[in-house]
Amino acid sequence: MIQATAHQQLAEHDVSWLAIRQPAVMRLLERELTTDDNDAFAAGLELACRVLGGRTPVGDMRLDHHALSTGMAAVRAGKCDRAMVRSIRDQIAELNVVLMPHEADAVATVIAAVIWAVLDMSVRELDDTLVA
Repeated sequence: MIQATAHQQLAEHDVSWLAIRQPAVMRLLERELTTDDNDAFAAGLELACRVLGGRTPVGDMRLDHHALSTGMAAVRAGKCDRAMVRSIRDQIAELNVVLMPHEADAVATVIAAVIWAVLDMSVRELDDTLVA
């Protein structure tokens, strides 16, 4: 019997958590990054887990289709911070997967949209708290 390493168990937990808590993100990853070899999807899944789980999970925030569509539109319109895009691309380059340039672009776009959606929803929640 093969024992799963602690790293594998953590990764499986992260993916399960993402699927349960952020189904709209999973659908976005599937829609935008699914290919024949699914390397881009795997890279997107890894980075989405880092963004949404990681050391500072987004807690009870659930990203919905509308928030993610708004994020995708903003990213595609060039409204992203260049330093954030460089950071995402650096993280893609560090992954243990080889992506074609168009796949790396797609992963960067999707992850930037997820980050945009998190920030946008956080600002809206903060505004609601300050007004209340």
